[in-house]
Amino acid sequence: MRMVSTAVVLLGALVVASAAAAADLELGKKIYGQKCASCHGPDGKGNAKMAQMLKVQIPDLAVAASKSDAELLKSVSEGKKPMPSFGKTLSKDELDAVVHYAKGLATGQSK
Repeated sequence: MRMVSTAVVLLGALVVASAAAAADLELGKKIYGQKCASCHGPDGKGNAKMAQMLKVQIPDLAVAASKSDAELLKSVSEGKKPMPSFGKTLSKDELDAVVHYAKGLATGQSK
């Protein structure tokens, strides 16, 4: 009986974790759409018109997939010209969500 109770608790925790992950993905998608897609493109491959206007090369987010979460959080928080910093306008949870969404977008896992 104890084993069944443990299995039920673990299954419940897995369901809650899955729901939280889905919510984080939706939050990341929303923030990416609002703050990032205009330059990085909806697919993460960059917006050529914006790059031309800003006179910069906007990297494909596939490059981001090889970086650690800490590196990406630092870039998004502090910015890197001409990309603005978002550390003061987004919460820690929002920063984490958008980094994970962008990283998943780069690897084809943010769908």
